[in-house]
Amino acid sequence: MLLPGAEALGLNHSQCLELLESSEDTLDLLISTLVYLIYAESRQPQPDSALIDSWRAQQQELVDFEYTLPGSSATEYQQAIHTCSMRIRELRPLVERYRSKEA
Repeated sequence: MLLPGAEALGLNHSQCLELLESSEDTLDLLISTLVYLIYAESRQPQPDSALIDSWRAQQQELVDFEYTLPGSSATEYQQAIHTCSMRIRELRPLVERYRSKEA
C-alpha cells in the first residue's frame, strides 16, 4: 500500500513505511518533549502557569493531529516530520536549561 501521492514523489512501499514510522517517532518525541517541559516547569518554585497551559495546548493539538494524520498524503507526512523536527530543535535549549537546573 502506498500513501496518496507517494508515486509522484517516487516513493516505494518500504519508503512509505519509513515515512509512517518517522512521522510517528517525530510526533512522539515532540509530545514527550512537551510533557517533560510541563513537568519541569511545574516543579519550579514559582511555576509559570501560562507557559504550562501553552505547552499543554500544544501537546493536545499534537495528539489531535496524530489522530487525523492516517490517510494523509506522503507530502503531508513529510511536512509533519519537518515541522515537528523544527519545533523539537526550538525546544531543545529549554530542555537543556531545565536539565542543568536539576543537576
